Amino acid sequence: MITRLMKIAVAAAVAAFMLTACGSGETFPMASDEGLSKIKELVAEHVDTSKYKIYTVEWREDNRDRQLENILTYIDVYYIDADNNNYHLAFQLANGKFTTDGPERDDRQINSYACSTPLDLAAIDFDYLQKIGEKADSLVMSDEEGKHLTLKSAGMFRFRMWPVSLSNVDRWNRSEKYREESQQLQVQFELNYIDESESPEYQGRFTVTNYYTVAFTANAAGEVEIDN
Repeated sequence: MITRLMKIAVAAAVAAFMLTACGSGETFPMASDEGLSKIKELVAEHVDTSKYKIYTVEWREDNRDRQLENILTYIDVYYIDADNNNYHLAFQLANGKFTTDGPERDDRQINSYACSTPLDLAAIDFDYLQKIGEKADSLVMSDEEGKHLTLKSAGMFRFRMWPVSLSNVDRWNRSEKYREESQQLQVQFELNYIDESESPEYQGRFTVTNYYTVAFTANAAGEVEIDN
């Protein structure tokens, strides 16, 4: 069940992951109504959905000194224009504000704007995150190994509509099944756990903590599976 074990250094005690927690300023928990509102606000401000089709939105927690504190820190948005150009727009929390250097355009044209279904940002809502988070944690707790673990943070959420590649346009035109598959929402996310029975190590002012990352896949209905 456990996908990988890492050892990290954190400068302060790790904070519990709370799906219902509230943020302050532009510091938000990974799975919170306020955090989702901020993500959607940034996307709406920088991506004109009348001109572009968004196919992926992903956000992650801090991966440095504040890892395992469940703080929304990185946001990535991927989208296509009508000329089949692909773009990546990245935001990072710095000094209490989300900043971006603007979109980067891929030199290659690999996806079809006409055939790809855009991601519906309304599908990214707090009730859905709460639902899949609770189901995922229940799956971990039902495993014999997972019973010894304590949930600490959400490491990543990714909502994606797979774009149709230019090489598959003919297949998309021929196959109704393939068209239906390309319109299915795919959700991937990771939860981080620690084993309370393991003693932390101390290196100067840092606490070195072992943590376990479990990866999950969910669908639009909220059904959740642990990734192999």
